[in-house]
Amino acid sequence: MTARAPLPLSGTVPAAVADRVLLQVGHRRAARYRGRVDTSSSGLVLTGDGALTKAVQLREDGFDAALLVDEGCYRVAAASEEAPFPSLDNGPAPLFGDPLEHLMLAHLAFADLALTPTGYLHTGATGALQAAAARVTRLGDPRVVFAVPVDASWLHPGPVEYLAEVLHRVAGPKAVLVGGRPDARGGAAGLARLLELVPGVGVLRTGLGAFGGLARGAGFTAFGVDGSMRHTMPPSPAQAGSGGGPGSPAVLFPELMDFFLGLTLAKRFDDEAPACSCEECQGERLDRFTSMAQQIPAAGHNTSSLMVWVRQLRAVDAADRAAWWRQQCRQALDSSAVWNARIQQLPGFTASPDLSAWAELPARRAAQHAG
Repeated sequence: MTARAPLPLSGTVPAAVADRVLLQVGHRRAARYRGRVDTSSSGLVLTGDGALTKAVQLREDGFDAALLVDEGCYRVAAASEEAPFPSLDNGPAPLFGDPLEHLMLAHLAFADLALTPTGYLHTGATGALQAAAARVTRLGDPRVVFAVPVDASWLHPGPVEYLAEVLHRVAGPKAVLVGGRPDARGGAAGLARLLELVPGVGVLRTGLGAFGGLARGAGFTAFGVDGSMRHTMPPSPAQAGSGGGPGSPAVLFPELMDFFLGLTLAKRFDDEAPACSCEECQGERLDRFTSMAQQIPAAGHNTSSLMVWVRQLRAVDAADRAAWWRQQCRQALDSSAVWNARIQQLPGFTASPDLSAWAELPARRAAQHAG
């Protein structure tokens, strides 16, 4: 398969992903989502070691929506001033040329854009951040996205302004991934502040922040389809799995804007489950995802529901999106109280900290990015 042609740009936000909410998926589960994303407003970010191989397969099978590859190098090693891209800088050097350029060209053969393999940026790793930014600037390829996986502390007052200053030095597209365990309110406020300072930056591997970010001026975002894809953690030694797992898939309850295990929903609804009008459910009830045998239809429901949100958000004028998103989150909080009164169970539905944070964040007009 030949390399894909360079894409036209819209300012510093590449046209292939501009104003899109992509789905961030583990590459092994890509088949569940490939046929369900809206090709005009979404796409996939294939994630993990082996994601590039999966991208090749998807393209050869005819997948034509926006496609990015995130090999998750930040989960393996931290960035340093000497090795901002540790998977490359700590490995054998090629006989000629820049190893970063070689890897990016390999991605661009099948992905619309290439994400740099930046290591995790711990608190205060200013030298590593500057070194990574300088390498990307020297490369000078507008199809390469400077991926910036930062600890949540980078979004605090002070560090966030410094982060914005360095991001401004990179003329091409860039995207942040927030790691660690951020305080929900501080994380939402810090992300909003970063987007105010650097409109057009992308926001990857997140949850409600994918919509809140796009509402506040992000150039593109990626919503994680499961919990592990909605955040990242600092590098740590590989650990064996616990051996257990949930007995039912995670299911999006759109009215409450949160995910719950299918068995949990069935118990809470107690035969009073609402019908769902999404493309997957077509009027069927939300209490039917009670075993892992329903993983694929549950993924279809989740994706179809998220695509509705994407279309609704994109239909709102950019300047009004922050207020619209805040109102959606507030309505979900109100719905949680209504449902708890209806089901009369303890524990009832508890609003997520992220939902509360976006509902409380003051609505400002979205910053306008180029294009």
